[in-house]
Amino acid sequence: MVRLVSLSILLTLIIVLGITFFRVIAPYLLPLFLAGVVALLCQPVFRYFLVRTGQKLRLSAGLTTASVVAAIMIPLLVGTLMASLQLYVFALNVSDDTAWRNLFGSVDAEIEGEASFSQQATNVINDMLPASYQRTPEQWRELVQRKLRDLLRGLGDRSLGLAGQTFDVLTGILATTVAVLLSLVIFVVALYYFLADGTVLIDATEELIPVHVEYQRQLRHEFATAVRSVVVATFLAAIVQGMATSVVLLLLGFGHFMVLTLLATVSALIPMAGTWLVWGPCAIVLFVQGHWIQATLLAIYGAAFVGVLDNVVRTYVLNTDIKLHPLLALISVLGGLQVLGLWGVFIGPIVASCLHALVRIFNHELVELSRQRFGPAAEAEELERGGAGTTSGTVGPETTSPASVDTSLESGASREAASSRDEPGGATAASHEGEPARKRRRRRRRRRRRTPPASE
Repeated sequence: MVRLVSLSILLTLIIVLGITFFRVIAPYLLPLFLAGVVALLCQPVFRYFLVRTGQKLRLSAGLTTASVVAAIMIPLLVGTLMASLQLYVFALNVSDDTAWRNLFGSVDAEIEGEASFSQQATNVINDMLPASYQRTPEQWRELVQRKLRDLLRGLGDRSLGLAGQTFDVLTGILATTVAVLLSLVIFVVALYYFLADGTVLIDATEELIPVHVEYQRQLRHEFATAVRSVVVATFLAAIVQGMATSVVLLLLGFGHFMVLTLLATVSALIPMAGTWLVWGPCAIVLFVQGHWIQATLLAIYGAAFVGVLDNVVRTYVLNTDIKLHPLLALISVLGGLQVLGLWGVFIGPIVASCLHALVRIFNHELVELSRQRFGPAAEAEELERGGAGTTSGTVGPETTSPASVDTSLESGASREAASSRDEPGGATAASHEGEPARKRRRRRRRRRRRTPPASE
């Protein structure tokens, strides 16, 4: 009783402290999760550095972490630099374009003809108004300027209130920036310790969790496979969508292939955005320029083909690697996106895969439990049924049918074999003595069939 009370108190304390600890680390669960995923994906690199450094865990973990950070930051910086250069070249080409010059020239001509236009407009307005409201162009200009001054004065008063809102917005941006930098630091530190102390953490988890070690390893294997599949599917789908978008835009006359590819790929990685952020403005430009057919075809291509590529590639990879049904893979991706937002694209298939593994483990446990609990009783009941059949089948030679004789002989032979197995050396004896006994019974049975029944 005392032990039960102490266990109850300990369980209550564990639950309370566990909830408190979860609330403490909740803001950093995403960096920790991403660090675990990256540590899982970087195991080949970590093992490579282990071999090169003579099994030095800390040094290998530091080199792997530095390699991961460099592999993420260097392509991002290079791609951003190349995109900026191409945008600069694009701006220079636009400023030197003849069409833009003609457009600005027409605007300047319209501005130069403003005086005559304003005089004509004033005459029309004066003809429509009574004599008391008629004014010259200068009077109309003064009236408009006075109204504009009043409007600007009102806007100035409101800007004082907007200053406080602007300060709040800037404070929020600063807080978000600090939170992102802190999350990045936690990600790097957690990645290092997951690599350096991963084996120790796994061993401690196996000892603490009251589940069979083989089941824990199976769950870890399913989790690792699901993580690799989801990451590969996400990036492969984004790359395919980016390439499909940039290629068709290049064929339609839009240059700057690297800029379009980078923008389309990054947009495809954001599920709430998508590649329409790239091909949509291009379709609008084509429509404004008068290329209606090309704009319509681009819109249909982007919505019907590029938009579907994401689900097709992602579903195919998930079905191939983690053996999820295509419908289940599609629902897990879309449902995770709707429930969890951006990260639901990653977490949804992982949860579905781990749930599938848990159901298989639970089913295996149920089968083993049923076999242990109901197996001996079922075998005893089967033996009793066999004994009853033998007794009823040997009432008399006249009423015994061949089928019942076969059943009784087989059940008797099985009982003899079972009893012989229980004795020392019984299995060998049954194998040598059971066969002649069966032959004698078969000859006796054939003799009964040939002998006609005695007439009364």
